[in-house]
Amino acid sequence: METQFYMADIPRLLEEKNKEKHRAVLEQIFIRLATNSRALEESEFEKFIQSVTRHSDVKQVDTFDRDKFEELRFMTNQGANRIQ
Repeated sequence: METQFYMADIPRLLEEKNKEKHRAVLEQIFIRLATNSRALEESEFEKFIQSVTRHSDVKQVDTFDRDKFEELRFMTNQGANRIQ
């Protein structure tokens, strides 16, 4: 990474840092969901997720993918969700 920046670069760098922070928050949320430790009510959780995804430029998919669901089911049947 460069060590010298121009003043014009600061807004872009701050925006990138903000997106990076929101992606890290999403990663932590998904870890908690995977372990079933959700702390918010459903409506509050949806609002929170929408806010975080909007600021992190993550595309939210609202469609159900049967193939991915079956792949997940296969992985869990193979022990992917078991604690070692």
